[in-house]
Amino acid sequence: MNNVLYRDRLLPFLTTGGFKKICYGEWGDPKNPKVVLCVHGLSRNRLDFDTLAAAICENYRVVAIDMPGRGKSDWLDNKEDYNYLWNIKDQPPLFHNILTSLIARLDVHSVDWIGTSMGGLLGMEIAAQKASPIQRLILNDIGPFVSGASRQANAALANAAGEYAREAEAIAFVLESKKAFGPFTEEAAQKFALDSISRSSDGKWRMHYDPMITHSRKKLDTDLWDAWKRIFCPVLTIWGEDSTLLSHETVQKMRSTGPKTNLLKMPGVGHCPGLTSSTEIDTIKNFLNQKS
Repeated sequence: MNNVLYRDRLLPFLTTGGFKKICYGEWGDPKNPKVVLCVHGLSRNRLDFDTLAAAICENYRVVAIDMPGRGKSDWLDNKEDYNYLWNIKDQPPLFHNILTSLIARLDVHSVDWIGTSMGGLLGMEIAAQKASPIQRLILNDIGPFVSGASRQANAALANAAGEYAREAEAIAFVLESKKAFGPFTEEAAQKFALDSISRSSDGKWRMHYDPMITHSRKKLDTDLWDAWKRIFCPVLTIWGEDSTLLSHETVQKMRSTGPKTNLLKMPGVGHCPGLTSSTEIDTIKNFLNQKS
């Protein structure tokens, strides 16, 4: 990664526990109006997009956020705020307000959105709103429907992490628990694992997120088909064909309803494609370059 093109920035936001800060990374020309906003999955962070950002930042200003409780962003005092879906609340949740505040900070009228899993669900809910700033939407292994059992299993993986005396033990846990991700080269897999962990003040290694991010996770299906019908921007879906969260049935419905998604199939990959292979990067480039 070209360090000259990369910088981390902080954005304050207000919670019931007072002001907190989120961290976001930015690549490329900070005055470039062509912005690609990248939002990670449940237990991931902004560093998942390093390889992709380096590949496109000559033409785009790429911004990748650490959502609250992940990476370098502050943890939340009110753990209920980690419930991020709008369709189960009667007003825009904290995460949506943070993301729209970030777009305002970037001083642009529109963005292209790349969302992995949780980031894709957030993208769909925002893209479905009137006058949405999202002009192109890329969904990484997520769709408008996810079964409650699949969401619970995904949360269980996040909850399975512990504390480790040695860095190598923490890396081994990541590589085993996230082996469905990819396809990765050996180097990319090691980077992925290292980006997943941090060292605590007591010298132990843990995952780079608040263990409470799955607090109050309900065993409910996620159903955003109504929102899907209201999305009018072009959509690309990257699908790990062995995914436990994005089913064949959902993909087929996504192709024939609403915005009728474009599709990139990733055989032999589960949840989630890693966005590091030439196939993924070239497909994303081509999609972003298409005229609306």
